[in-house]
Amino acid sequence: MPKLAAHTHNGQLAPGFGCSSLAGLTPNDIMTATLPMFHVAGTIFLGISAFLSGSELLLLSPAGLRNRIMITRFWQICEHYKATLVGGVPTSIGAFIDVPIDGADISSIRCGLTGASSLPVAIREKFVAVTGKPLSEIYGMTEASGLISCNPFYGEGGMGSIGIRFPYTQVIIRRRRTDGNLGSTCDIGEVGELVIDGPTVSPGYRNMDQNAGTFVNGALVTGDLAYTDEEGRLYIAGRSKDVIIRSAHNIDPLMIENAMQNHPAVALAAAVGMPDVYAGEIPVCYVQLLPNLTASDEELHAHAGASIGERPAWPKHIYVIPAIPMTAVGKIYKPELRKDAVACSVNAVLSEQHIDGAKVDVELVVPVVWS
Repeated sequence: MPKLAAHTHNGQLAPGFGCSSLAGLTPNDIMTATLPMFHVAGTIFLGISAFLSGSELLLLSPAGLRNRIMITRFWQICEHYKATLVGGVPTSIGAFIDVPIDGADISSIRCGLTGASSLPVAIREKFVAVTGKPLSEIYGMTEASGLISCNPFYGEGGMGSIGIRFPYTQVIIRRRRTDGNLGSTCDIGEVGELVIDGPTVSPGYRNMDQNAGTFVNGALVTGDLAYTDEEGRLYIAGRSKDVIIRSAHNIDPLMIENAMQNHPAVALAAAVGMPDVYAGEIPVCYVQLLPNLTASDEELHAHAGASIGERPAWPKHIYVIPAIPMTAVGKIYKPELRKDAVACSVNAVLSEQHIDGAKVDVELVVPVVWS
């Protein structure tokens, strides 16, 4: 069940001001309101940040980019209304950048924006190739009043990062000690756990019993693994709960997903850990192909082997499925994929078991017990 995180007025105004400042919003900006309006990304950036700046919002029908017509006519709509900032969640951007521009004049666009989930490298590169403009990531969490950081929407640099912290937001990368508690601050370039402090941090969950491990001494332990560079930019290295541990080798699923989404036939990819008796976990990857395109299992495995530098990270199995499961916000819903991976693992073991030469017929029911 969703956790209900409390917000304060000051907590929402601080990231609204910060995002408005780093995005350089002005009354001359026209933004496609294509982040989910019911989500903190839309509420803060398309709401408070836009209102503070006097920017104009372009509402693409009540259904937003779930309306297929908005996807197929996206570039013509941008031309007609002279949109300056365009974007959405990564899956939505992946849909409209595959639509031909067909002569539409999109020179008014100064920057793209995205948030709500990790941005695949392939989508970022294609957006830049199509528009000639950068695609800036906005990072946030409901528990931090919505937004935490972004790359400035002007200037250069920061490709692949989630930007710099907003004013009034304190960001610390901390080591995780062997006893499970947070330790000292990480060095530049060292991966650790991202901790947020300051006025944007929620007072806690409505059910205070859920606060343990997330809200610690007034700070927010995000559960994200991250590191910083010399300029203070933040880089996400994965979710601590998403890391695949194969015989003590930590594997970032994003590395697998970025590689697989570079395949010309792959629309989306999601990597999860499959239980394994010997290794503990093995990486597997689920892929959704582009319409009217095909790719064989051998071809996908060959692509993985050629594109993923760490051999332990090569997915043991690659499953082509009709559609990657999504949340209402447009994030990939990995619990459903983990559930399927568990079922596949157990069924593989059961298929090898026979009693008096007869295959055992077992119905497997796998409950989702983690988020």
